[in-house]
Amino acid sequence: MKIVCVCGMGLGSSLILKMSVESAMKQLGLKDFDVEHASSGTIGGMNADFIVTAEDFRDEFPGRDDVVFVQNVVKVDSVKAALEEYMGAKGLL
Repeated sequence: MKIVCVCGMGLGSSLILKMSVESAMKQLGLKDFDVEHASSGTIGGMNADFIVTAEDFRDEFPGRDDVVFVQNVVKVDSVKAALEEYMGAKGLL
């Protein structure tokens, strides 16, 4: 499973989010995943099963159903809850 974490520049919050996603996925007992981070401007050319980003970037992804929006990118519990909800609904858990 390939996951891309996105922020405006692809440096700060997306890197923090990448680490939170990796921790959350491990807590969920998942092992077969690859997490990358990128800027919102480059995501169009990337292949991913789904995208994870902060709630602040909701306007960047109108009409997409492959995006997980996270309230707090630093808190692993917040990221885990968002991933559980999304992945459960998509049958990925």
